[in-house]
Amino acid sequence: MATIRVGLTLVLLIATFLLLVLTSRGTAAEDFHAWCKKTTHSTKCIDVISADPRSDLKTSPSGFCTIVNDEAKAIAAGTSSKISSLLRTTTDPLLKSALQECSKSYDSVNFRLDQDFSVLNHETYPTLAVALTEAYGEAQECEDVLNDPKPLEPSLTPEIQTAADVVDTTLQILNLNECNKIDSCVG
Repeated sequence: MATIRVGLTLVLLIATFLLLVLTSRGTAAEDFHAWCKKTTHSTKCIDVISADPRSDLKTSPSGFCTIVNDEAKAIAAGTSSKISSLLRTTTDPLLKSALQECSKSYDSVNFRLDQDFSVLNHETYPTLAVALTEAYGEAQECEDVLNDPKPLEPSLTPEIQTAADVVDTTLQILNLNECNKIDSCVG
């Protein structure tokens, strides 16, 4: 009789544990959707996080930031490669000059996106927010250089805008975590 009670207790404990694990996974998925829906680029945010295989990162704002920032780094690296390729092949002096400025800007973007989001708190927020804001600004500066005084061909606008949007999404998630709004918490 004692063996049956122990066995039944063990089965109930295992069932309870499995129920808790399955329930927490469902909540995590709902959490990142809820967080993403608060951002300006919510569809992109949901798509990026959903496509990422690292399920352990889909359960907290620091994980969401890591996933979205990794996507931003991949896009920025691809944009840097395209800029380098165009620099090697262009003969237009105006385009070459603009691409050289963009190359410098994207070196800075790539450097600034190399951040650790594993700990999000009041101490780490300012450093991360400044790095992301500056990365966003550098991407926009490249766009401005390529379009002033007139748009230059070939255009990098789609790549630059995608990089800027994903960086902006990372920053918005960071801001939501810190002060429950997508705008900067400083000020």
